[in-house]
Amino acid sequence: MNAIETLRPMTKETYGLVIVGAGPAGLAPLLAAAKAGSLGEVLERGVLLVDRAAHAGAGRIGNYIIRSDSSAETFVSCVRDCPVPELAALAETEIARDIAEKGAGCIPLEQAGRFLAMVGRVLADLIAASPRGRVALRTEVRELQKQPDGSWIATLESHAGDRREHVRCLTALVATGANQDRERLRHIPVGGRPLLPACDARLVQSDEFLSHDGFRRAMARLAGKETPRIAIVGGSTSAMSCAKYALEALGNRAMPGAITLLHRRPLSVFYHSREAAAADGYEAFDDDDICPVSGFVHRFGGFRFDSRELIKQILGINVAAVEKRIVCQRIVDGTDHAVRETLEQADLVIACLGYRPAGVALRDVDGLPITLRSEVADAPMVNPACGLLDSDGVEIGGLYGIGLAAGYRPPPEMGGERSFSGQVNGLWLWQNDVGRLAITRVLTTIRRFDHASRSVAA
Repeated sequence: MNAIETLRPMTKETYGLVIVGAGPAGLAPLLAAAKAGSLGEVLERGVLLVDRAAHAGAGRIGNYIIRSDSSAETFVSCVRDCPVPELAALAETEIARDIAEKGAGCIPLEQAGRFLAMVGRVLADLIAASPRGRVALRTEVRELQKQPDGSWIATLESHAGDRREHVRCLTALVATGANQDRERLRHIPVGGRPLLPACDARLVQSDEFLSHDGFRRAMARLAGKETPRIAIVGGSTSAMSCAKYALEALGNRAMPGAITLLHRRPLSVFYHSREAAAADGYEAFDDDDICPVSGFVHRFGGFRFDSRELIKQILGINVAAVEKRIVCQRIVDGTDHAVRETLEQADLVIACLGYRPAGVALRDVDGLPITLRSEVADAPMVNPACGLLDSDGVEIGGLYGIGLAAGYRPPPEMGGERSFSGQVNGLWLWQNDVGRLAITRVLTTIRRFDHASRSVAA
């Protein structure tokens, strides 16, 4: 069953949870609930799953040329030994076995996307088959408006824009993904001035560059250049992925220094322990860089998998030969003439300056817009408890967020190195610690409504 519905002008149904976005992040808390044995209660409370796409599960993950920065076993762990039979059965499929064979290695995102699409179909069917569940694909949540009792009215609109309806929900999980607004690059200084308009004709952002079509278009710009030069702005995993695939595409045209990685923060490497780092000759860490829960070095801030191997080659960490075709250049505050010169000489500039949350329009009980904190500052959309934050940094009751660019920063009890100050993203975290936290808060809020209703009835 693939329950794509025609929108109804009005419904009296109240859903315990509306999930806005049916990609890997939006479905992750349901997988966490399934592993914890609480999915039945979640479905019993009523779940409405909404996404503008025609299918649930994969989101855009299959559109990219890169391999995963989560281990292969992470993708299948969400269904292996799951108490929900329909999900557990997915671990025995051919694609799941193929993925599992890679173990702690990484897999192409195209393959990950195919598997997550299977997971999405099963979860969508479970929701649609539940007495109070519904799946509305090719549909968008246009806005959420708060009600006097603390619940929310979600305005749904068909993807074609020809039908609209309103539904009541007690909680909502916002997992709308992220975007890279090009106009944002007019306001972020790099070497003392923004990338736009200075680099306009030569500029591409990482999300486009790492997609299949975008990669072909970007590299086509370098056709006819005997010794092309590429400047990559950013020190993230995306930046390292751009460097890896650009280097492979250049082939023998890549001379020493062909690719320059412009970054502000030190480039750190992940290790499973202090001893493993020492054995590799890696010394760029101290006690603040070690996770007190796992013992990992640079647990959240360090490069992993393909990016880890490449940065080790660039920095000369326990390798036979240093990778000289890629060089690192640190960006300093203020006007940096060396950085400007690198950007001016580049034939292609790739901006890897992160994502901003797509979000959803919110209104208060009077119909006035509620501005999210992430809309007025380069700040997280959520707090460490997954609660959406308004412009004053106050949690908005009943609304929770998860996913890329949500800006989630884990609380101390979840672990991580003290030196890490950024946001964390990762499928394993979404499907485990963060997902459990989100679904626990959803159920707590719903139970509070139940208690209030019983008190009124009494």
